[in-house]
Amino acid sequence: MSYAVQQPPAAVPFPARRPAAVTTAVALLWAMAAAGLTYAISMVAVTPGVVGRFRDATAGSSAAENFITVIWLVGALAPVLALIFAALFAVLGVALRRGNRLARAVAVGVCGLGLLTGLGTVGILAAQRSGDAVPGSIGAALSDAYPSGWITLNAVVAVAQVLGYLAVGGLLLAAPREYFGAAPGFVPPSQFEAPASEPQWAGPQTKPFVTGGSEPDQFSDPAVLPKSAPIQEDEYWSRPHE
Repeated sequence: MSYAVQQPPAAVPFPARRPAAVTTAVALLWAMAAAGLTYAISMVAVTPGVVGRFRDATAGSSAAENFITVIWLVGALAPVLALIFAALFAVLGVALRRGNRLARAVAVGVCGLGLLTGLGTVGILAAQRSGDAVPGSIGAALSDAYPSGWITLNAVVAVAQVLGYLAVGGLLLAAPREYFGAAPGFVPPSQFEAPASEPQWAGPQTKPFVTGGSEPDQFSDPAVLPKSAPIQEDEYWSRPHE
């Protein structure tokens, strides 16, 4: 009994060109990483001047020192977080260009978190700018300590962050799913390996015995070898002997 050889299944189709949505999403991710790193560096650059002006305006009060601690902490964490996100966006961009499915899921999740963070920042800035600061208060002194237009720049950056994450997430969700699939031409080996043919039984193999004085070989059956007739005793003594 034998089996017919199975034909290997067709390979998973893979788009010949990278979708435009993926290319645009990766470009936006890398642009956001560069913008975030630039903003963090500028924050580190203005922090010493802000602390100096704020300390002078508050005459070194204990309440002002608590604000100064927060300002230094934010200035120190900003470049670290910017570097981490820049590296993450760079890796995600490369993986997305290669059609990695896991990278797509991670990127969409990061866009969701970034969207929530950006909306929260916009809400905080809107609440801070809703009313005028009381002259001579710590809040007014802190606002005056920052460079002109810094608060407006923060609001623009927050709004741009919200729009950027929204655009990247929408582009990745709109991209064809076939692009984020298996590697091109990949077929699991277990799917096309044909089973080994079952050997057919042809019955016992015997080699015929050939007479004529030839010596029987190892394949001859002892049961079929010719036997010589026994010699009778009277017949033996009746023969002439030398």
